[in-house]
Amino acid sequence: MGSPASTPQEIAREAVKLLTARRLPPTPDNFQAAYHEVAGTRPLQPFPLAQLRQIAQALPERTPAQVRFKALFNKAVSRHSWDDLEKLLTQNPLASAAPAAAPEPAVPSAPSAPPASAPGSEGALLPPDLAEQTARLIDVGLPLVAADDARLREMGEELVRYLRLEQQHAPTLRRMLADYAYRLSFGVEEQLGVRQGLLGLLRQVFEHIDAISPDNPWLRQQMQALVQAAQPPLSQRRLEDLQSRLKDVIVKQAEAREQTVRAQALMRETLATFLERLAQTATSTGQYQAKFEACAQALERADSLADMAPVVQDAIQTARAFAVDTQRVAEELTELRDRADRAEAEVQRLRAELDQMAELVTHDLLTGVLNRKGLASAIDRETRRAERTGTRVCIALLDVDDFKRLNDTLGHLAGDAALKHLADVARRSLRPQDTIGRYGGEEFIIVLPDTTPEEAAGVVQRLQRDLSAHLFLQGEQKVLITFSAGITELRHDESVEAAIARADAAMYRAKRAGKNRVMTG
Repeated sequence: MGSPASTPQEIAREAVKLLTARRLPPTPDNFQAAYHEVAGTRPLQPFPLAQLRQIAQALPERTPAQVRFKALFNKAVSRHSWDDLEKLLTQNPLASAAPAAAPEPAVPSAPSAPPASAPGSEGALLPPDLAEQTARLIDVGLPLVAADDARLREMGEELVRYLRLEQQHAPTLRRMLADYAYRLSFGVEEQLGVRQGLLGLLRQVFEHIDAISPDNPWLRQQMQALVQAAQPPLSQRRLEDLQSRLKDVIVKQAEAREQTVRAQALMRETLATFLERLAQTATSTGQYQAKFEACAQALERADSLADMAPVVQDAIQTARAFAVDTQRVAEELTELRDRADRAEAEVQRLRAELDQMAELVTHDLLTGVLNRKGLASAIDRETRRAERTGTRVCIALLDVDDFKRLNDTLGHLAGDAALKHLADVARRSLRPQDTIGRYGGEEFIIVLPDTTPEEAAGVVQRLQRDLSAHLFLQGEQKVLITFSAGITELRHDESVEAAIARADAAMYRAKRAGKNRVMTG
């Protein structure tokens, strides 16, 4: 063979000659093999589209992460992209059953000498302060997002180490960030699905547990409060409040229940004894009656006083015994009646105690927000936290504008619905760390931790805007609900009552200034 073929035409001619010399039929497969042999290249393997689609059909879809993985797999197959498939299978947490099975990252964990490049090129360096802030952001979030994904944790730790090197190669860093973000998206989606599922189960338990005791209003109040507490967004403050709010109430309720059971058992025992004594009295009365009838018959048969004397003596003894038994039974029945009265009084006392326990519930049943007791607990908790951390706490006192006119015009039921509407809008508008409670009537208090008075005013004004954007509907009538608010900062050297009075004075200044306003005091 002469000089090597260099053009496709020459390679094709040499391939035909090769087939002829080997006496092979000129089929497409034989020609392709000969062509690549002459050219010194490898034949391209056909993309296994049918096989990969069969694999895609068999992929599970039980969780949101699995659904997303299947969609990305189908997209890569439809594009005939081996690169996309490789990235999907190596970076997705569903693809590896154990961290050891995951492929090694495509970038070194600690390159000692990143390639140098001119400013403005692909190898531009990341500013040190930005690199450190990014590393801290990833490091702080790892315990939350990578708790159940060892591979994601390894990738995050490796990325943090790389960011804290003196220099980073921008393309390498970009690739590491992209890989981490890709894997992180699956982990976050899975965690979100788990969290939503658990919250749904929790709410379902709370909403249906009152079926166990339908005649227990105290239990229904507790369940309504728990349902409200389990509404997102959850926060550590809300969980701490829920725990402290239920602990004492549950203990006292259990004690009262136990005492009620004992009192009811005593009443059952008393009733059983009473019935037993009545039966004994009836039997004894029948026996004495038989004796008296026998004496009467003996007297009828007596012919002389001598015959009557023993019969009369027997009748007198029987009468005396009957009187003694009657007196004894009367005393026992009186004692049983006294015991029954005491047991009934104890049951009534315990019922009253259970009714009083309903007042220990710290949520307002109409609006679902905290009541006055719950507000006191929340303010105390935030004040103690502020003292420990050196932060500030503000409170805002809200009063619905023209609430009496709304009641007179639309009725008290509409007034109740308007208060509930305000509470619902507030729960959506306020920050996760803020707490709202009904102080009384149409007055509400918002507790704003880690907040200056100026920031608190901004939070309350945003609530006013949200309330104006979501009109209250009463039938087909749209009603604008507004409120005036007074804001003050809690001071370490004063009582909560003094701070509320100061906020109340600021609120009245807001009303005098035209209502639907926010004043600080």
